[in-house]
Amino acid sequence: MLKSKTIIFGVSSSIAAYKACELVSRLKKLEAEVWVTMTEEATKLVTPLTFRTLSGNPVITDLFSPELPHLPVPHISLAKMAALVIIAPCTANIIGKLAGGIADDALTTMTLASNAKKLVAPAMNSEMWRNPMVSENVKKLKELNYEFIGPEEGKLACGDEDIGRMSEPEEIVNKAINLLVPEQDLKGKHVLVTAGGTREAIDPVRYISNRSSGKMGYAIARAARERGATVTLVSGPTNLDRPLDIRLIKVESAGGMLEAVLDYYNNAHAIIMAAAVSDFAPRKRNKKSKIKKKKEDIRIELKPTEDILKTIARQKGRKKRILVGFALETEDLIENAKKKMKEKDLDLIIANDDSNFEGNAIKFSIVDRNGKVEDYSQQPKDQAAHIILDRVKDLG
Repeated sequence: MLKSKTIIFGVSSSIAAYKACELVSRLKKLEAEVWVTMTEEATKLVTPLTFRTLSGNPVITDLFSPELPHLPVPHISLAKMAALVIIAPCTANIIGKLAGGIADDALTTMTLASNAKKLVAPAMNSEMWRNPMVSENVKKLKELNYEFIGPEEGKLACGDEDIGRMSEPEEIVNKAINLLVPEQDLKGKHVLVTAGGTREAIDPVRYISNRSSGKMGYAIARAARERGATVTLVSGPTNLDRPLDIRLIKVESAGGMLEAVLDYYNNAHAIIMAAAVSDFAPRKRNKKSKIKKKKEDIRIELKPTEDILKTIARQKGRKKRILVGFALETEDLIENAKKKMKEKDLDLIIANDDSNFEGNAIKFSIVDRNGKVEDYSQQPKDQAAHIILDRVKDLG
């Protein structure tokens, strides 16, 4: 069920650390790739050898461990691979460090370096859990999209019957599955996604393009596939890996992207235009040879490219399809997004600014046909993709 999913599993110094052994074992049985990282204090409760045996991987207690020669910078290498970070048990100390952005050990460093989803299972004394500072730290992490499970009521290590027990391993694993394996609510739907920038040739060597990485479009395509949809991804040039189990159509120019989108339009239930399509192309292209460098100025006359969204909006059967656009603006973000939405007959538009280029996270707003605006804080593009798809699903 969790095959090909990499999980960073953090263990901090609570007596509930013994339950983490069962958790790692259950995750391995679900075919997850598990890497355990422990605080120094946690190693005094359960030995790293135990987790090494259960996970099949070296246990990270020190970022400079000689056991990790193939991971020269483990907090970066593993952070990039991880689909989920679980911290179970998680103490008040670790919660406080993460809320304050403190990375002074392997566990906190890897957690803060990862854009993966986070799942925290607190375990501590009841008075510590009720402490206003702990409550404030938990609130802060929840606002940063950390998922919490527990703590539960029961008998604590001190003998009290109160809140503070870590949730049971089965409950934590089920929560992890829900985070990693979304509901198949798009099964039977065909989603057409565009991604990346386009290139408009000046000559055989040079071209006009933009800084789009394609990461947002690829994230949407992956998320739609995870939710059961048949996905066609029309992509301009990127450095991203080919997504699994997704039809990938590679194009270069705005004209090539328009042609590909129209080819697959009739089968699509939803079209999500996340690509940064060039607005202009050279009016004349030197097709045969590279333009030689000269002392004189060179003038390149540009012409508008055909607007893909406007063209789609004029197609037969438009009203039966959900059409989603993106608006990247450097000023008057929402005003310009609403204008674009009306001009291009969109069902939804995702508004964002140029600070989101090339990164793994995005801060954005969603505007609907009624002009309602919902703002979303900066978060990993994989999470943003599911938020966008939730809105698409709500439209039918």
